[in-house]
Amino acid sequence: MIRRLALRGLILGLLLSLTLPLLAQFRSRMRTANKQYDIHAYNQAADTYLEALQYRPDDEMALRRLADSYRKLGQFQEANRYYEQAIKNNPDPSTYLEHAHVLKTLGRYDEAKEWYMYYAREVNAEVGNHFAQGIEFAKRQLATTAGYVATPETVNTPASEFGPSFVPGDQVVFNSGRIEGSDFNGQASNRPFVSAIGDNGYLAIPYQLQTGYTSDGAQIGPVNYTADGGQVVFTRNNFIDGTRLLPDAGIAVSLMLADVNPSGQWVNVRPFPYNGSSFNTGFGMFSPNGQAIYFASDRPEGFGGFDIYVSYRAGNSWSTPENLGPVVNTQGNELTPYFDGEDLYFSSDWHHGFGAFDVFRAEQNNGRWTEFFHLGSGVNSQFDDFGFVFNADRGIGYVVSNRTGGTGAEDIYRIERAANNITLLITNAVDGSPVPNAIVDFVDCGDQAYQAGNDGRYSFQAVDGLNCSLVVRAEGYASATLPLNTTSANMQQQIPVGLNPLNGAYPGKVVDYTTRLPIAGAIVQATAQNTGTVAQAVTDVNGDYMLALTPYMTYRFDVSAPRYQGLRFDLPVEDGANRNLLGIISLIAGTGSVPAGGGTTPTSPSPTGTGAAGFSVQLASLSQQPNLGNYSSLGGLGNVYTVAQGGSYKVRLGVFATRAEAERAAREAAEEETLLR
Repeated sequence: MIRRLALRGLILGLLLSLTLPLLAQFRSRMRTANKQYDIHAYNQAADTYLEALQYRPDDEMALRRLADSYRKLGQFQEANRYYEQAIKNNPDPSTYLEHAHVLKTLGRYDEAKEWYMYYAREVNAEVGNHFAQGIEFAKRQLATTAGYVATPETVNTPASEFGPSFVPGDQVVFNSGRIEGSDFNGQASNRPFVSAIGDNGYLAIPYQLQTGYTSDGAQIGPVNYTADGGQVVFTRNNFIDGTRLLPDAGIAVSLMLADVNPSGQWVNVRPFPYNGSSFNTGFGMFSPNGQAIYFASDRPEGFGGFDIYVSYRAGNSWSTPENLGPVVNTQGNELTPYFDGEDLYFSSDWHHGFGAFDVFRAEQNNGRWTEFFHLGSGVNSQFDDFGFVFNADRGIGYVVSNRTGGTGAEDIYRIERAANNITLLITNAVDGSPVPNAIVDFVDCGDQAYQAGNDGRYSFQAVDGLNCSLVVRAEGYASATLPLNTTSANMQQQIPVGLNPLNGAYPGKVVDYTTRLPIAGAIVQATAQNTGTVAQAVTDVNGDYMLALTPYMTYRFDVSAPRYQGLRFDLPVEDGANRNLLGIISLIAGTGSVPAGGGTTPTSPSPTGTGAAGFSVQLASLSQQPNLGNYSSLGGLGNVYTVAQGGSYKVRLGVFATRAEAERAAREAAEEETLLR
């Protein structure tokens, strides 16, 4: 018995002698890792936590902080791997939320929603439910581009590039962690660079911005100049290359102002008067007129983490910062504001989006921010998207993102409006020959007039969401109006535009049947029944149009307009002597088309008949093609048209929405005919 106890004691002693050194090794590694974590050296901390886990593979803190280090380094797959292990070991409650955020960034939306709901039940209902609802928003929004397209810029390197801003003279200033440069001091840091916008739209080879400012070892950027280049606002930062620019990753920023002398040097450098020692102030951007600075700050009076503020120029100083309010700011973080004179663009990790930080646009009304909109998948990804700027005059902008497929930790992406590539084929509506050197006028679309080629072709890009009309003019031809309504992007379209020669064109008018008001943008298409030649015109703001028609030809007319029922009828031109043969065409409000009975008639044949389109009045049935000019006095009662049917020609008046209206028109037509006799 004594021997057995002695043996057991010896075994326990050996185990203890082995365990104590292992525990000491674990604790030593954890102390080092925690110090690295606390000073935001996440690369080093991740390596040291991995070493600690060799001694205690199930330690919850080591797993959780290792996962969080990878999250802040943007290594989301590794972060997810260790979050999955951490949540098995009774973790800190924040682990569930962080794990869900990582799953969302990886695009694993359904799994993320499950963990958000778990967090809502077990920890915080408001936060968990908010992000769970955001998952459904993300799914719906993924197919929406908001009219933008993002392309990686050529200036990107394996280091971080961020903070793009326009500089006078078609240039862009941005920050980069690249190591080249004449004053590289051997330490990895970010510095501002300048690049010209090349003829191909991409940024040219950048060079380091020479400011003459000595920053005492601090990193400077993002940088933003006034429109005249006379002043600059810039951010002093402590960003670590390779670490996400997250508020909880320990970023420290402050704003500085300087004047710019004629040689481009920064002089009279001074701190922004509303910096603070206990909070951050950074990411400053001038308004277009230079009279305001929009910036982000986590000062105590905000709604949550970082909020967006504005300060206005007041003589030689600046006014007390104003918080932009709860439409823009949230209990999360809002960063990188950009105000274009009308709308505010900013990034948020709280407003519903695809992943981490997404870009939003806010609109104001009477000086108050009233609505905001997500910029869609054309700008945003499941990862961090921030630093958005866009110049409408140049038609180009930029955003910073750490999305997959990039070159470095953060990359700059060029932003352009998504566009349809449209080619107009401008021809003579009578014989189909090209009309050379026609004028294509985009004034209604906010642009100018351009000249088409000798071959009658004119190509342009129409941005997504365009809703306006262009006018095509040429000497000796009636002008044609073409509505542009682009609802999808990156499509190739060829649009025929037939111009009617003035010496062979017939005037016509399209009005609303009920109000008798002109209908602009109605399309009138006439197809010659013998040859199949098509003549087309679009009504102007007065409902007027001109259409070239060939004598002794019968045409099938198709008339359509948005929000109106279409109309089809046949019309013989005869000898062409009657210049008013087109008369006035009335359209009935509503959707759908008005099919011709038997393929020819637009309505029912008599006031007593019914049809899907309405009622018409038959005025005459003739064996020969009638001259509609003989019925011009009835034009005020409705549209007079001809239908070829059963070897005869029916002259009809219509179309009327109700039987009573048709019967009233029949009585008035009879009275008019009696008076004429």
